[in-house]
This record gives sequence, structure tokens and C-alpha cells, in this order.
Amino acid sequence: MNSVRVLVFSPAYNEEKTVGEVVRGVLKRYPDFDMIVIDDGSTDRTRIEAEAAGARVISLPFHTGGTTAVIAAYMIAVSQDYDFLVKIDADGQHKVEDIQRILEPILNGEADISVGSRYLMDNDEEDSSVKIAGRVFSSYVLNKILKNVLVTDTTSGFRAWSRKALEVLLDEYLNSRRLPNDSVLWLVETIISNRKGLKIKEVPIKVLPRAYGKSKSFSLPKMILYPIRLLQILVEALT
Repeated sequence: MNSVRVLVFSPAYNEEKTVGEVVRGVLKRYPDFDMIVIDDGSTDRTRIEAEAAGARVISLPFHTGGTTAVIAAYMIAVSQDYDFLVKIDADGQHKVEDIQRILEPILNGEADISVGSRYLMDNDEEDSSVKIAGRVFSSYVLNKILKNVLVTDTTSGFRAWSRKALEVLLDEYLNSRRLPNDSVLWLVETIISNRKGLKIKEVPIKVLPRAYGKSKSFSLPKMILYPIRLLQILVEALT
């Protein structure tokens, strides 16, 4: 591990109660890794708590949404010559010790992108029937489009990328298409990666219940628009 440079990042929007614990957990367990928090226009103490815990914080001028925060991390990782990038949520639902599990397929050359799947391991997370139906439907649609890869967790944000993958994705996002909506970012990225010949591998992870607040990825407006955006992706992929 000492011969490679790994950057871990967390996009964070009003996560003052958990972001510090996540940062401390990452830096304690992986002292050779660097850690940044992309503060997506938070109005609470997210930046202060992240910096106090030891993270470098990049504050966006206003709340832009998850996609912009993720692309910003891609650009930082590539411009600063990191070999690998890992994303872990700032809400405490991902286990810090699973970072090693997420990185393993990329370090071993088995994959360009590694994705943590809650459906390859028993989890205590209690999702609503709407969320479960959405994931089942999106998995069905996505797996009809993809070639030579099976994806079980289409919305997982616990991921790792090789530098090669980041360069391919950035070229696509910045030069060939509009940035995807937050709710379908991972679906779009999986399709792009598959078509560009990037190898994707899922690994089992444990997802913890959210301790504070509500999920920002599954607000009511986003859930209502999700089927429409999913169908748009399907049409775009088929045409």
C-alpha cells in the first residue's frame, strides 16, 4: 500500500453530526491515505467538524448536489496524481474497515471500478417498499443494457476507482455529455464504464442504519422523478 497514493473522499451536505467520526475513522485505520471532504454548501458545522477531525475540506460556494461534488473529487484525484480514489459517505452508514475490501479488486488488477453491494451480504438496513421496488426495477433495466457484468446494487455510493477509470469518466463527463442528475449518477456511470471497456466488480459490504437525519438521495421529489429519469437513460442507451 505504501507504494501507491490513495485519496479517500466524502461528499457532505449538512452532516455535522457524523462527518468528524467518519474522517477520524478513515485516518486512524489508513494513516497512509489522504482524506478530503467536499462540503457541498452546508449551512451547519460540517466544514468545521471535518477540518477538526483532520480532513482537507473543499467547500463549494452553494449546494450543487451530489454529482458536482463527486466530479470535483475526480478532478482533484487526477490533477494531484493519485493512483486510486475511494468514496465513503459522510453519514456514517459505510464501515471504514470495508475500504480495504472495496480497494482490493482494483489493487489486484481485477477491476477498474469497485462497488460495494449491500445485496451480497445480510444487512440490517430497513428500506421502504418504494426504495426496494426502485432498486429492483433499476437493476433489471441496467442489467438488460450491460454486457458481461451483473450489477446487484445500482445506487451504491461506496466505490473505488483506478486512475485509468477516472480519466475515462472525466473525459466523458467534461467533453461528451451533460452531468447526470444525482439520482441516476451511478446508473449512468455504470453504463458509460461498461461501454468504455472498464472492468466493474461488486464486493459485499455491510450498510449501517443512518443515525441522524434523513437520506438526501431519496427525497420524495427525487423518488417521484426517478422512474422518468430511468426511462430516459434506457432510451438513450438503446438509441
